[in-house]
Amino acid sequence: MNNKIVSKEQLVDVALGALPADIVIKGGNLVNVLTREIYKADIVIFGNRVAATGACDYQVSPDTKIIDASGKWIAPGFMDPHMHLESTAITVTELAKRIVPRGVTTVVEDPHEFANVLGVKGIKLFFEEAKGLPLRFLLRVPGHVPAMPPEIETSGAEITVEETKELLGWDEAVQLAGDINPELILSKDPEQFEKIDCTIRLNKTVGGQSPALQGSALNAFIAAGPEDSHVSFNLDEVMDIQRHGLKAILTPKPFLFGPENYGELAELIKEKNIDIRNIMFCTDDRQSDYLYRSGHLDGVVRLAIERGIEPVTAIQMATINVAEHLRLDRDFGSIAPGKIADLMILDDLETISVSMVLVDGEIVAENGCLVTPPPAFEYPAWAKDTVHLPKCVKPEDLQIRVAEESGTAKARVLVAGVPKEMEVKELRVEGGVVMPDETGDILSMAVLERHKNTGNIGRAFIRGTGICDGAIAGSVSHDAHNIYVIGTNYEYMALAANRVAEMGGGFAAVKAGELVAQIELPIGGLISEEPLETVAGKFEYLEKEILQKGLNCTLQGFPLFTLSVISLPNIPNWGITDKGLIEVRTMRHMDPICE
Repeated sequence: MNNKIVSKEQLVDVALGALPADIVIKGGNLVNVLTREIYKADIVIFGNRVAATGACDYQVSPDTKIIDASGKWIAPGFMDPHMHLESTAITVTELAKRIVPRGVTTVVEDPHEFANVLGVKGIKLFFEEAKGLPLRFLLRVPGHVPAMPPEIETSGAEITVEETKELLGWDEAVQLAGDINPELILSKDPEQFEKIDCTIRLNKTVGGQSPALQGSALNAFIAAGPEDSHVSFNLDEVMDIQRHGLKAILTPKPFLFGPENYGELAELIKEKNIDIRNIMFCTDDRQSDYLYRSGHLDGVVRLAIERGIEPVTAIQMATINVAEHLRLDRDFGSIAPGKIADLMILDDLETISVSMVLVDGEIVAENGCLVTPPPAFEYPAWAKDTVHLPKCVKPEDLQIRVAEESGTAKARVLVAGVPKEMEVKELRVEGGVVMPDETGDILSMAVLERHKNTGNIGRAFIRGTGICDGAIAGSVSHDAHNIYVIGTNYEYMALAANRVAEMGGGFAAVKAGELVAQIELPIGGLISEEPLETVAGKFEYLEKEILQKGLNCTLQGFPLFTLSVISLPNIPNWGITDKGLIEVRTMRHMDPICE
């Protein structure tokens, strides 16, 4: 980042032509997100700030760098208001290498996944790595770690109210994250209200999520202080939450506001001329192969343009709208005198083809690469020692047993999807063990506690994955990230789960009794040390060649992501944790076998 100290007096002198500029971008088309206009303008930069725009009588010296932007477009750097680095499975350094050249200059990271494993020290580790990178790495303070009380789920760490307040006081902190069960708000949880009140006192933004809330529940939720939601299922919900005062944060995601909805939004903007200032784009959970193939926030903006949203409008949703929402617009989100010079130069506006990126008034990326490769960051051993099982997993550890030696048993079977539903099915009993039914697409599922060596194993049955003659296991299992395993028989499941443990975290797939694919995620059991293209290749291979072709998994979109949230007890209506089957609404434990 630029260390040159700039005074207001100097900016005045540069703007008036009394002091030479450091950089002048000449002849380009300014994408003005303040007025939704595009016009020819020079951009004059001194230190880390814009001194002037337009046809200016600026002064140059032999040291002034002139950038010819003729025939190109100049736009503010993209700002991602909500992302989870952990979902990319790459390090902060690798993220910066890949997204800054795409025009992303600011990300607001919500590290609640890593925090559920390693707590505050894990968050500090991310931000230690971010120092010196040409990326503005800001913090959404996790709203509730652990996500569930200990009687519901075992997590690796806890962040207390006092620690939350300490994190909110960081210079990098811009928001209290809202990735929590909305019941905490609706039940008037005193600790959550204390966090919200602290955030408001600090004049920072209160995040939220209001999945399918309507009427009195939505009103009550918003009245408590949340200011945004990122989990709208459709355009009607996007509009409803805005009418009630929430800002809508959108990203294409399985089961939520998908790519087809962007076309509907474009039509609504054109037909009704709706105000888009309360709509933003984010990446939230972006898997590595999708990041590698389709980009980061630039990919979301590109999708919006492809689906009919005007380019300047789409760019507004990824720049000034974000800055205003996060109360950062004094310095960021637009290109104007006095603002921090975080901007990009584009060869093509429609395709968001970026040729140059400036952060803090310095050229940090050109032609798809960082100008200066960042230094390597070594993660400490304690960040890689996070999988602790008391013993090697045996098939019998995963079985659901009943008193009868044979016959059938009525089992509660979770149905994959959003929301997750429940059915009662009769399953065969052999030797006192309730057996999965592969022909009926009813598989066995288990969640193994991996943080505290408790030996806890939650067991259930699941329908709707389509998996045949195999098993899949992973340590990416929101939010507590214990090890989940799903399979057609208990032997395959044990093999997959043990391989995940041996790797220190990751994914493992078994087909016909043989280990056929794995992804090593040693950092917290969530993140790889390898380059993006390597990680992306492994994810794509595991999903397409193994899960979808080899195991016949029928889950649409990103099956690994869908599998990772099946156990999540924050998503209606059911969850599976290391403590067993959970009914989300009441937070009750349910026996997988009916009486």
